[in-house]
Parts: sequence; structure tokens; C-alpha cells
Amino acid sequence: MLSIVIPTLNESSRILDTIRLIREHACDSSRYEIVVIDAGSTDGTVALLEQANVRHEVKPAFKGLKYKSLNYGVSLTVGDTLLFLDADCAVPRFFDQLIVDALKRTRAVGGAFEFRSENRSFAFKLIEIINRVRYRLDGHYFGDQGLFCTKEAFEGAGGYPGEPLMEAAHFCRALRKLGKLHLIKQSLTTSSRRFEQGGPAKVFFKDTIIWLRFLAGLDVKKYAPGYWGENEKD
Repeated sequence: MLSIVIPTLNESSRILDTIRLIREHACDSSRYEIVVIDAGSTDGTVALLEQANVRHEVKPAFKGLKYKSLNYGVSLTVGDTLLFLDADCAVPRFFDQLIVDALKRTRAVGGAFEFRSENRSFAFKLIEIINRVRYRLDGHYFGDQGLFCTKEAFEGAGGYPGEPLMEAAHFCRALRKLGKLHLIKQSLTTSSRRFEQGGPAKVFFKDTIIWLRFLAGLDVKKYAPGYWGENEKD
């Protein structure tokens, strides 16, 4: 069983498409579950989740603390494999079988999908290329790549650490202490709206500063309020 955990906050414009593609692209509809943890949406997201007939809970106290939504979501799951998705992404066809095959074939404890931006203009393709080089060099996958792992590895790593920013990179670091992470070559397509609204160069520059500070072992918590504040406006 594959358990898919999705954190949401004001995602009414995208959540139904994300859920629809999960259902359309799954190889086996009987061997996955979807658990959504909403951090107090005010735009009708919760009503759409009820319409989509997926298990969900509303936790306003988790606003700006994505790691709490992810960890709590896992506590509600029954699967032995976990997939963490953003609410505005498009999974590739047969994503569930790709995960099963990757874990069996490589004996990895987890991994992620190749990053792909939905905006195919030159600026966004350039950002896509830089991102692909980055995670091949530093080995830290981000949340918009569909991180996955066995539940055993999740528990062994202690879940997502209590970091308000770069929680996926911190989680990858913990997982790598347990074993190998595998990169699935098929792409998970992620929304480019944050870059479009904030300006590709400006947003990329901000993200790069945060990433470099993380690599240097410096504090990035101070950037969290601004980062999540911008995301909440999306």
C-alpha cells in the first residue's frame, strides 16, 4: 500500500487537478490512499476536499509549519510506503509502480522524482536545469519533487525534523544516514506560480541564498515567515 500525504493551505485553484491526476495516473487504484492535512484554508479548499472524497483533517495550528502537517499525515496512514506531494503538482503516469520498482530494484530507503517546471519558457527551463544539477551535486531533494520512502525509513529517521524551512532537505539528510536515495528519471511537474508571481530571477535569487545558507550550516529559520507568507497569497 502506498500512502500519499499532501499538505494544503489555500489550494482551491489546484488541489482537485492534483488529486485527479493521482487517480488517473496510478497503475493500481486499489493499492494507494490519499491523506490531506489542511493548515486552515480560507478559500474553499476544504469543501473541495470533501467533494473529492479524500481523507482530510484541518489543523490551523500547523500554518507555516509544513513539517507538522507531513508528520501528522503519516500518523493517519496505513501503507508501508510513503509519498509526499505538494498540492499543486502533476504526478507522472504509473508513478506508484515507479516507486515500487525503484525501492525493490535499488534497495533504496527512499528517493524522489526528476524536477520539471510546468512553465516551459526559457527562464524556467534554465531554472529547471540548475535545479537538476544542484540536487545531483548535493543530494538533497526538495518537496516539489515528490519525496518517497518506506515507512520503516521514515520512522528510523525520526520523521520530518522540526524545521520551518528546508524541511525536505533536512529529511533527505536524515534518510541518507539509513541508506541510499534513488532519483526516478520520470519527472514530477511542479507549479511555477510562485516564480511567475514573484518574478523568476528574484525568487530564484532568494531561494539560492536560503539553499547556500543551509549547505553552510547557517540558520535559515528567519526566512520562514516571509517564504510561507508569500506562498499563502498564491
